[in-house]
Amino acid sequence: MTEKRNFDLAALVWDEEPRRVQLAMDIVLAIKSSVPLSTEWDGLDIGCGTGLVTLQLAPFLRNITGLDSSCGMLDKLAEKVKISGIKNVRSVLRDLAAGEMPEGKYHLITSAMTLHHITEIEPLLSSLRAFLSHGGWIALADLATEDGSFHDDPSGVFHHGFSATELTAMLENCGYSHVSVTTAAIIGKNEKAYPVLLATAQAF
Repeated sequence: MTEKRNFDLAALVWDEEPRRVQLAMDIVLAIKSSVPLSTEWDGLDIGCGTGLVTLQLAPFLRNITGLDSSCGMLDKLAEKVKISGIKNVRSVLRDLAAGEMPEGKYHLITSAMTLHHITEIEPLLSSLRAFLSHGGWIALADLATEDGSFHDDPSGVFHHGFSATELTAMLENCGYSHVSVTTAAIIGKNEKAYPVLLATAQAF
């Protein structure tokens, strides 16, 4: 088993990587194109990190909660929320990998580059259905299948991306409907191109 990455330490310089910031923008654009967002919706962004996706989705939702297992990441998110004066964003410390689930009901659950850090994905997806309102959406962005060269630090990485077929099968196996997988972004790194997929589905 790979060791867990120290995301508290990584949080200190997380937003200083332009490629990471651009990826969040691309993912949010893809979500907006695939999901009929509403300012009457409550959202949950799992593995939110410093809130690069969370904060960009906030204007299009009634409220959004950023969930992460790293205090350092959530501290950075709280700092940005305070500076910007955003009123509809809150954060919660939970370790989904340890079975610590969120509270409440949501119209939208998102994640960006989080799935490859989860050992057993289908049990998590099944559990998350209970937190979606009837007809609620899930939107999951992660690397397409790659050769393991993407991460300079492989600690905490349990999957080298996913194929569209894998994402579709996992969501359907967990009872989600209307599954769709599109390419949300292309990351250029070390003279290689790494596609990032966005899988969306609904829970009924």
